Amino acid sequence: MISYDKAITDIIRIRRSWRSYRPDPLGHADKERIRAFLSGLDCPPFGSAVRLVLADAPAHGMGRVKGTYGVVTGASSFLIGVLRPSEGGFEDFGYLFEAAVLFVTSLGLGTCWMGGTFDRGFFADRASLAEGEIIPAISPVGIAADRRSMVDRLFVLAAGSRSRKPLTDLISRDGFDTPLAGGDLGPHALPLEMVRIAPSSSNRQPWRIVLKDGVMHFFLTRTLGYSLLFGEVDLQRVDMGIAMFHFEQTARELGMKGSWSVADPGISPLPSMTEYVVSWVP
Repeated sequence: MISYDKAITDIIRIRRSWRSYRPDPLGHADKERIRAFLSGLDCPPFGSAVRLVLADAPAHGMGRVKGTYGVVTGASSFLIGVLRPSEGGFEDFGYLFEAAVLFVTSLGLGTCWMGGTFDRGFFADRASLAEGEIIPAISPVGIAADRRSMVDRLFVLAAGSRSRKPLTDLISRDGFDTPLAGGDLGPHALPLEMVRIAPSSSNRQPWRIVLKDGVMHFFLTRTLGYSLLFGEVDLQRVDMGIAMFHFEQTARELGMKGSWSVADPGISPLPSMTEYVVSWVP
C-alpha cells in the first residue's frame, strides 16, 4: 500500500489543477522527497512498465514554460510520466501518476494533469525516452501562484470540474438500470465518492461501476470521437486508472480488504460505447 502523511481523502479533496506558479524554483528537500517517493512506488495492478521522472524545464518570456504552448507559467519542475504500452498499461499509468500527483499535493505544492497541451518531443528529451516508450501525461510541480493567469482561468472554466455527475449517474446494482445513491452503498460509499471527484480528461468522468454479488465492476463509457484527439494515448483508460487508485487507496485506509481482478460479470446488453475494464473483489 502506498502511504501518505495525511489521510488520502483529505489530499484528494484539496487537490486542484494549477497552471500558474511562482517563479521560485522547487526546493532541494522537496525534490529529494518526491524522487524518493517515485523510486519506491509499487508495481501497478496490471504490472505494466511505467516510470515517473521529476525533471527541470526552465521558463522563458513572461514566465511561460517552454514545451507547454504558453499554458503553464512559472513552473520550473515537471513530473513526466513514461509508459511502455501493454495490456492494461494506460490504466496502470493513471494509477501511478495519480499516486505521484497526490504525494506532491500532500507536500503543499501545485500540480496539473496535462495530457494534450504539451510538446511531447520537448519532454521526451528530459525523460530520456527510449524506443517503444511514450509520454501519456505530464504535470508541472511548484508553488501555486497567488492568482491564476488568464489562460489558467479559461481552462478552469472550460473544464467545468466543479460540475461533476452525481453518484446516481455513475453507480448501479446488478446492471445499468438500477442507480445507487450514497445511502445504498454501505462501506463502499466513501471510496466511491473519491472516484466521483477524481480528475478526468475534460472532466468526462468516463467510469461506470456496477455492484453485483458484492463485487465492484468498473466499466469505461467512452466519449464519441475523443480517442481520436490524442493518437496513440488513450486518456480515457488513463482516467480509469485514476479512479482505480482513488477507490483502492481509500478502501485500504478504511481497512477494507480486496484486490483488482479481471472478472467480467457478463452484463448484457451494455450501454453504447461502454466496455468492461476491471473488478474490485473483496
